[in-house]
Amino acid sequence: LESSEDRSVAPVYRACCPIESEAVEDNSVDDEGGHAIGIDKVDGGASKLSHSIQANEKSMKSPENRCVAYDSSQAWDILYQTVALLKEAGNKALKASLPFLAARRYDKAINYCSLAYLSFPVGPVDFLAEHQYVISKNGGYECRWNELIKTLVMIRLNLAMCFLKQEINDAKGAMAQANLSLKELKPFATEKGVVLTGKKLTKKRADEPIKTYNESKALQAKAYFRLGSSQILLKEYDDAVKSFDLCVGSTNEAGMTVDAAVMRKINEAKRRRKEKKEIQRKKFKFMFSSNEKEVDSSKGTTEVGSG
Repeated sequence: LESSEDRSVAPVYRACCPIESEAVEDNSVDDEGGHAIGIDKVDGGASKLSHSIQANEKSMKSPENRCVAYDSSQAWDILYQTVALLKEAGNKALKASLPFLAARRYDKAINYCSLAYLSFPVGPVDFLAEHQYVISKNGGYECRWNELIKTLVMIRLNLAMCFLKQEINDAKGAMAQANLSLKELKPFATEKGVVLTGKKLTKKRADEPIKTYNESKALQAKAYFRLGSSQILLKEYDDAVKSFDLCVGSTNEAGMTVDAAVMRKINEAKRRRKEKKEIQRKKFKFMFSSNEKEVDSSKGTTEVGSG
């Protein structure tokens, strides 16, 4: 997992911005000075704060803090570390040619991620409240690039790879994971230096680091590759060619070199599309020739009867 700046809301910020103070009306409330504090202001300000994953890891490892009681401000770090461990365990199983075991571990990691990205009553889980409020104002999308959303996308793509293995052979499952990955990347991979926000992703938050765009584009390229691979198995060759073309485009936009495996898949999809069309052409030709013979036969029978 490549290290990069995590731009999600820091636990410290969550502690000082409770959801109750902002949920009075649609997008804003008034502060003490009578000025509106909109969701854009909260989202924009929070996105500029650094996350505390590394800081908390150091804190937890220090001898004086090993017996300290659980602190909810560290919940995001614990959640991320749990997901990362499950992802690594899945990777080891996949490398050991155990796709079923890998798929179970990836699926479990996704279940942990759902704590952050699914909408449900949070109850006493305070660390989720502000995060889910911001997500609800952005149409259910995570609009802050951080390690957890990157890891979730990577896990989905690895799970899609498991589904494409011959032992599992679940092309529809692979397609579903690829499409979910593309959906989660949409706010970050649409325009360089910009993150899409709002209920329908019609708003734009500027000044996003270019690194966010490049990383999201690289993951988007992998998602299109998984999508195209699943479409080949489903014999949807036209769609597969389109997906691989989009994979090439995303790879170029991320500033990377197109892998030879992508070009082989494009050629395979085009070849199979051509073969499918040839089979369909012969099938229709046979149908028309059969119909013509039946018509001729019926005409001959009619002529004999009239004579």
